[in-house]
Amino acid sequence: MVARARSAALLAAAVLAWPRGLGDGFALPGAVPGRGCSRRSWMAFTGVVAEMGVEASAKAEEDGSPLFVVDETNLLTPSTEKYLDRLLKKLEDDTGLKLRVICPPRDLQNDRDAFSDYLRPISKKLGTDQSTVVILAEERFQKRTGRPLPLMTVQVGFRLQERYQYRLTNDFLLSVADKYGFPPTVDKVGPDLAIQDATKNVAACLFGLSDDATKRFLRFVPEEQVAKILKKHGL
Repeated sequence: MVARARSAALLAAAVLAWPRGLGDGFALPGAVPGRGCSRRSWMAFTGVVAEMGVEASAKAEEDGSPLFVVDETNLLTPSTEKYLDRLLKKLEDDTGLKLRVICPPRDLQNDRDAFSDYLRPISKKLGTDQSTVVILAEERFQKRTGRPLPLMTVQVGFRLQERYQYRLTNDFLLSVADKYGFPPTVDKVGPDLAIQDATKNVAACLFGLSDDATKRFLRFVPEEQVAKILKKHGL
């Protein structure tokens, strides 16, 4: 039963690579299986107007609000939000790689058009582009049974997938979403720690890809290795 539940979690957290055909994109949580996000939605998500993203980031830095994290439902404590913002800034400063965390309003992802509209200003604020990794986290439940769904998905821009083909694998992304977003795990540690640990794991992976051109990640990074990589970068 547990194995079956974990398989269901993997399916729900599936991350689809950007295909050669331009009609499909990544799968949004709760989307109909096999129906990816349109290229238009993806472009809205990644913030086509890069200049506006820079302006919004500069404004956020001035008023002290997080540059790289958006939490609409208070899944994160203020201290965690501050730590993740520092972590993601350090990652981008050291490697040029972008990782963002978005906790959208509850149930908004069920409406694809509304979700795309929501993401447009968010993507500008966060300065995302087609080379960005985004962790989407939301407490969601099955409508029919009320059972909790996996807490998070990890979405990767198609240009980053092309850059790190065979090194930043879908198996890695799925394993992170499953390990930290599996409902019993979230029940045990809470969403705050689950999102924090998942973000640290993905950040360690991106640091590793940048530090070592031969590095390849097939599964989540072991916690002791995460600590070692982050310490190397002063975190």
